Amino acid sequence: MRRVDVETLDALGGSRPGDSLTVWAWRAGSLVVPEPLQVLDWSFEDSAGDNVKVGQRISLTVADPDGTLGAWRFDDPLGVGGTRLQVIYNVGGSGAINYGWFRVTGNAPVESRESRVIDEYGYIEPDGSLPAHKRRVFIQTAVVKLDAVDLTGDVDRDRLQAPESPKAGATVVSEFKRFTSRYFPTVVDAGVVDTAVSRQLVYDKERLEACQDLLSRVSARYRMGGDGEAHIYPQRGASVLRIEPNAGLVSVTRDQSIDGLYNRWVVEGKNVATGDPVFGVADLESGPLKYGGDHGRVPYFYSSEMITTVAEATTYAQELRDKFLDGLAVELAVTTIPRPELQAGDRIEIGCPVPSGHVVYLPGDITAIRRQGDTLPRETSLTVRCAYTDVIAALDRTEWAKHITGTMPELTWNMMPASWGSLPAIQWDQL
Repeated sequence: MRRVDVETLDALGGSRPGDSLTVWAWRAGSLVVPEPLQVLDWSFEDSAGDNVKVGQRISLTVADPDGTLGAWRFDDPLGVGGTRLQVIYNVGGSGAINYGWFRVTGNAPVESRESRVIDEYGYIEPDGSLPAHKRRVFIQTAVVKLDAVDLTGDVDRDRLQAPESPKAGATVVSEFKRFTSRYFPTVVDAGVVDTAVSRQLVYDKERLEACQDLLSRVSARYRMGGDGEAHIYPQRGASVLRIEPNAGLVSVTRDQSIDGLYNRWVVEGKNVATGDPVFGVADLESGPLKYGGDHGRVPYFYSSEMITTVAEATTYAQELRDKFLDGLAVELAVTTIPRPELQAGDRIEIGCPVPSGHVVYLPGDITAIRRQGDTLPRETSLTVRCAYTDVIAALDRTEWAKHITGTMPELTWNMMPASWGSLPAIQWDQL
């Protein structure tokens, strides 16, 4: 979550005058345009996940009244040869939020020209069709479409020129800083536990992928902050916001797909001595996806010559099954009032009304954000990934509260005993 003062945070939760953007263009520590860019419309995208390297992308359309911002040279003011954009989000009637720093990656001017004839005594157009004392002048108007990515894009382009290994005493955090310190400082957020890195590790060409792999060893990820700094943050942090129906939540939807819902894992290897194949199997033995149950039989196959015994094959099949279960999730498509402080990777709670008339609060991680606007911001669109076990636990708490109270229109979830978190283990047919 971006840093925001208390007053501005309060303003974000209620009605307010129109928000706006202030965008400055810099290169080598100096402004290349003396005034803020005049932004006509904009869209921001933010993503987080194990395979996301460059998380934040922005697109702007800016006014170019005198036609000087459309780039010809790479080192023109808004050219792609090194210009950075400092983006500040102004909250109407309150303060401002430093949104981030971005490297310009695209410049596309859209120009229009018109001409008119003016009087100019003494002017004669050479070889022209105009009479004496008349001149044709051209008037050019333009806008420029800019694309930019956060500063991790610079790291991604700076590939390693040769394989490298860590120095003695290196840790995950020290290696991340070594790879990225040329481009930005790094802040380690609360909850991240550093660990040593083996000197036997070998990095290939991809600098940013090496950073991802390192942080995965301590269950952490990286993202850029509002002041141009990188944050190393835990994958499962504390919730930073609860979005309530009729108090910030515009809509929430979900869908299901049968694709990828396996219930048997079959691992094949080869006996080194005999050359005969070896097999290991692991099943889902209970629940709605039980192998051979209502969901049917849906095997997943994996083969590797590195697996040489039945025991190894069975163990790996069980690992694949457990990884599948850990990854089961419900994705929510959430629309809220504009919330510029939220970042992909934040953990939030979504209040979802259910048919019983109550609200279920579902914890989840933001995996994608889309914002857009023109003179005013539009709504913020979120993709929130909620662990399947968390969803079932929240739904079961609702059923339990109905069972013991009949109705619960006044019950608030923050009043519930912490021990209720174990309720998913209850067998409802035994009540």
